[in-house]
Amino acid sequence: MNTVKSQNLSLLINNHFTNRLSFLNFTLTNKQHNMKKIYVLSLALSTALAGFSQFTNAKGELVKRKEFKESKVKPSNSNHTPKGLTLWSNEFDNSADWVLDNSCAYTGYNLVGGYDYVAGANTTAFSTCTGNGTVANDPNTSQPAQWVFETNPSVIPVGVLSPFASASAANGFLFINSDATGGGDGDGTPIFVTATIASPIDLTGEPSVVLSFSHNYRWWQDTRGVRVSPDNGSSWYQYEITNNAGYPNDQNSGNPEITSIDISSVAGNASQVLVQFYYEDNDFWAWYWAVDDVKISRKDQNNIVNNSSWIFGENSGGAEYGRTPVTHLPQNWYVGSQVTNDGVNDQTNVALNADFGSFSVNTSISVVESDSTRVVETLEPIALTVGVYNGTFTVSSDSDAVAGPNSADNVFQRNFEVTTDLYTLDGIGNHPSGTETLGSIGSNTWSDAADGLVCATMYPVLQNDVINNVRTYITSTSSAGAEVILYILDSIDMASWNYGAAYFTSDIYTLTQNDISLGYFDIPVVYQNSDGSWSHLDVMPGNYYAAVELFSSGNTFDVRIVDDATVPQPAWQSSIYYPNDQVYSNGNAFAIQLMLGANTSVSETVLEDVSIYPNPSNGVINIKTSSDLLNVNVFDISGKIVHSTTLNGNLSIDLSQLEKGSYIIELRNSTGIYKETITIQ
Repeated sequence: MNTVKSQNLSLLINNHFTNRLSFLNFTLTNKQHNMKKIYVLSLALSTALAGFSQFTNAKGELVKRKEFKESKVKPSNSNHTPKGLTLWSNEFDNSADWVLDNSCAYTGYNLVGGYDYVAGANTTAFSTCTGNGTVANDPNTSQPAQWVFETNPSVIPVGVLSPFASASAANGFLFINSDATGGGDGDGTPIFVTATIASPIDLTGEPSVVLSFSHNYRWWQDTRGVRVSPDNGSSWYQYEITNNAGYPNDQNSGNPEITSIDISSVAGNASQVLVQFYYEDNDFWAWYWAVDDVKISRKDQNNIVNNSSWIFGENSGGAEYGRTPVTHLPQNWYVGSQVTNDGVNDQTNVALNADFGSFSVNTSISVVESDSTRVVETLEPIALTVGVYNGTFTVSSDSDAVAGPNSADNVFQRNFEVTTDLYTLDGIGNHPSGTETLGSIGSNTWSDAADGLVCATMYPVLQNDVINNVRTYITSTSSAGAEVILYILDSIDMASWNYGAAYFTSDIYTLTQNDISLGYFDIPVVYQNSDGSWSHLDVMPGNYYAAVELFSSGNTFDVRIVDDATVPQPAWQSSIYYPNDQVYSNGNAFAIQLMLGANTSVSETVLEDVSIYPNPSNGVINIKTSSDLLNVNVFDISGKIVHSTTLNGNLSIDLSQLEKGSYIIELRNSTGIYKETITIQ
């Protein structure tokens, strides 16, 4: 038997609060000349494994500009629409309500305050206009680029964010598109536009107010934000959402994203309030911004919001595994929620109840101050048995009680499963109804990664076990004929893409039409011993990646791996190796699943009911078997597949066109494997 031990990740997570909730700073790196950039984590994976605790659950997904194959959208918005009385609103259905400008005149404004969400700090500095004079022209109008009042929700240039799903998109929304109107990077054609409400808003007698709006965007070096003036434009407060110094969230917004800003200290009781939306592409070939349904609401006196909730093992680094074998369960679990006080008053005795039916967890903190966010969490020993656990996380306070008038946003759901042998980071099929969000990454995601792209998922093994099979879910757009190789390797070797050191490397597997129909393919983790017997892979405690390398023959046979974006995961729980480049984090959960245990999925012994004759042969080979549908691959001595087909029962194949010599015939299905060396004379 082949026994291996994985090198542990040194420092799993010292500060899990940081890992779950804070934002990660990114750097922007050129990938190739004449191509848009890749959005990457600021440190290489090898550095991350040396000090894992510095990373968060922000998605560091690999994204190339101008490649619209598919991307990921956040499963839900942590921000929410204020529930208080609406004092003023606008749906961008009348262009006369707004004053548009593209002269960058706001550089002369009196900016006296605001907040930069990228830097996470107060700001009194404008984003300077990229340049003056030359402005990008809109090819549709031959005029300098400007906001437009759009009525077609499908105008959004990114497929997974289209159509724009704001409540009133069909009757008009504010839209600017750098892709369509801007030039290339640094070519002297910047876009800088503002849209300001034409008539001041009277908020006299309203001391506590919230500005909110629906929007939809994808970020690439472009600046966007909203400004508020309490005095008809004499002074301004700026709230910047993105800029070319960085980006605080996912590269994609929600659809729609709901942004709510407490402007009580700025506009409360003011009689001449102006609202302005501003956008700059900073002379980059950037993306776009769509804005709709802007309103100012009376702030609730008492309202806490459950932004997100979680349950994960003490040493999992913050990862929430969708399915965990009972033999690899931790003893202690972190159970918690991120709670925001969206009301005027401080909220006292803020409690969390996490109810999973067969068990519940309760904890509390004394206060969540107004306009602040806190973590309510506890570490508890929990004994679990096999089954699906559907959790309801409810937060409450003295003034925002369960079933109270503002309690609709106090509840969050999270599910997971304990199994006998199936180990998955993804939770596909088990997520709360309406929350499951899937994407995919594959050989046609990036034009120069058609062959050799690797998608991998990490699994912590807590005690000795056996890996016998890996199942990988694929999209229906994948093609029969694509080739894949499976590796089981140590987390350190994944960081340095040292696949030659893998504990297990499969033969080349060719996808069949049956695989496409099923939506997954299985690769048994089985190898032949020197005595001719067959074994699965024994593993000792450690961290292992199941990694699948994709080959499409230059996009002739593309294959895409399903990616579960429902639950954000710590950056390196899923990883991507970009050919001849480096390893990147994924931040979601590839549906690459482990089957553990010695006697499931694949037999310990070779399929016995197979007969291959004659051998030697002149090239015509007969195969006789009573096994169910089998994939048949013929390999030359270099390991290259020279013939591939399927059979049910008996089959004759003609290999006479091949050169004389030795070849390996492999027969494989979900229950076993058979290999035999043949000679063509």
